[in-house]
Amino acid sequence: MAGLARNPAAPIDVLLRLVEMWPEQACEGLRRRRELLPPVRDAMLRHPSPTIRGALASHPQVDPLARAHLLADPAWRVRLRAFGRPGQAPLPDDVLVRLLTELDDPPSDVPFSREELIDELFGAMGYDRRLIRLAAVHPRPGVRRYVAGSAIWLDERSRRALLEDEAPEVRAVAVASDARRHQVMEPADLPDQHCHAFWYVLQRPLSPALVDQVLASGDAAALRVMAENPSVPPDVVETLLRHPDPSVRQGLAGRVDLSGDQLVRLSTDPTVEVRTAVSTHPGLSEPQRASIDIDVTTVPDDGHFGSADVRCREIPYTDGAAPELTDALRWARSVNPLLRRRAARNSELPPDLVDILAEDPDLGVRVLLAQHHPAAPPALLLRCFLEYHCCGRDRLSELPQFPTNGLARFSDDPDPTVRRLVALDPHANPEVVDRLSTDPSASVRQAMASSPRLPAPRIVALLDDPELAEAAAANPALPVDQMQRILDGTPVG
Repeated sequence: MAGLARNPAAPIDVLLRLVEMWPEQACEGLRRRRELLPPVRDAMLRHPSPTIRGALASHPQVDPLARAHLLADPAWRVRLRAFGRPGQAPLPDDVLVRLLTELDDPPSDVPFSREELIDELFGAMGYDRRLIRLAAVHPRPGVRRYVAGSAIWLDERSRRALLEDEAPEVRAVAVASDARRHQVMEPADLPDQHCHAFWYVLQRPLSPALVDQVLASGDAAALRVMAENPSVPPDVVETLLRHPDPSVRQGLAGRVDLSGDQLVRLSTDPTVEVRTAVSTHPGLSEPQRASIDIDVTTVPDDGHFGSADVRCREIPYTDGAAPELTDALRWARSVNPLLRRRAARNSELPPDLVDILAEDPDLGVRVLLAQHHPAAPPALLLRCFLEYHCCGRDRLSELPQFPTNGLARFSDDPDPTVRRLVALDPHANPEVVDRLSTDPSASVRQAMASSPRLPAPRIVALLDDPELAEAAAANPALPVDQMQRILDGTPVG
């Protein structure tokens, strides 16, 4: 039933019967469908099962009107799911304002406080700036008071408005939040041991006394974080520049206030991780970058893609905002591959730079371009899939421009992940697909069970295989009469 629910060839009457007769089993498959046709969406919207309605609320392609309807659902779990998630079409402003009003006075059936519910909404929307601005001018003081306490998310206009709010309680929270944002940390504010609060304090403005305390502690990890703090005075930066622990010196590499002499010293540091980290500094010229001996298999702590060969680190295609196009245009031709990797994350790069980066000698640049740019050449996607063996690899084969013709040539590849590609080839020999449906790798067997090139009798036979039944039921080549037999509960075959 779960496989049928996600079968792209399942006709509407089959899907409607699934929703009616097997709602719990069909939920996950319906959620994984690329799109929900209007009759199926409407059936889910009216369904008595909150699980089905919740599946609709969290579907990537659910339309905002359906989500707005589900925000008034009788089941609180469905209402929370309808808050949404990043990537879904946004709710209209008036719906969000009304929702914030309702959350300010939550109904008794919801086991959460007002603050927890609003926090859930903000998190579900990825702290969307539009929602924050709407909350900052909301007619309910309770909503404004909540957002006034989150100074870190506010734009300057909203912050000023809340500091001058007509409600005393909102002004008080805004003033206190703003004061905390600028509060200078003292020794008493630093916890006795490493924890979230410990690292948070070291990123705030630091008093001279706290700087001296951390210096005297000899705690390399704390010094490394403090080295990045812009409130650290120049004399301390100079002291840290001579610290014997390279991780502390590496922490200085991103400071924008480094002098030319300090940049030169970090660029010639005996430790390659330090040299690599400073090699992307905006104060360096391209000739200076070219002269730095770096190792791109190390991962600078700046959140950008590091090793494509040594470290298995998630490619940050969703990690933070892509660089501005003006920066990406400049970095795309840099001699430094780490800057070119940053540029490759911008999806608006013009065709000439896409062509250049697609042939970049650095695998990290090529993979990031393939992951991020909608015009990345299909041949690049396949090349990256074959050469890159770390996190995010499978996403390449899911992109719409991934080439599928001719993938059957990989049927005997020693890598099972590569053998799975045969299932995507629209012209694969059915005998080859049939053979791979008994492959030693379970992932290959699953892929072949879903391949429309698998002979129909074999697809039907796999419906009785506990391991492959779901994948076979999701196969678009499964005959419709067999789909109906599954729903009728009659033996297949």
